[in-house]
Amino acid sequence: MFRRVGIGICGLLAAFLLSPSPVAADEMETRYAKVVYADEALLRTFNEEVALGGGLFSLGQRPQQVTMQDEVRNKLNNIVEKVMAALEMYPKRLRFTLMLLPDAKEVQRIYRENFGKEVKYIAFYSPKHKTMYLSIRDVELRVIAHEIGHVVVDHYFDVPPPVKIHEVLAQFAETHIGD
Repeated sequence: MFRRVGIGICGLLAAFLLSPSPVAADEMETRYAKVVYADEALLRTFNEEVALGGGLFSLGQRPQQVTMQDEVRNKLNNIVEKVMAALEMYPKRLRFTLMLLPDAKEVQRIYRENFGKEVKYIAFYSPKHKTMYLSIRDVELRVIAHEIGHVVVDHYFDVPPPVKIHEVLAQFAETHIGD
């Protein structure tokens, strides 16, 4: 009896670990987002690839020890705030999940599962799930700013604007992130 239960539990565990969907191994909180990632290498790559000018702690005192999570937290908060400033939109309760995924194929798989369409996206934001999905292999500041533009627009309006207007505002955020 115990042997069958043990085998069953091992089988379930193996199925869970071998599942093609992203299994979050860890997460961290920022002022605006919950960042979910399967392994620390994804978070490290995000941190290395996303560069902001002016220093992360230019507005405050630099902590004595800065962890990678501190750097990611500050970068993401700064990007969200720069996008809000570029759009001149400051939602009262902006909160979203950022899923860091290894590559575009994983982003596309999740899109296909959720929306039943084949796309070539490297990132997308789902207003329904309040979640941004991002390929770490393709991570760039402009891509993050574009998707956060969608996040800000989604949280700002009570009634969402038409899709084309949503896209124009996200493109504006992408091109004006450095202004």
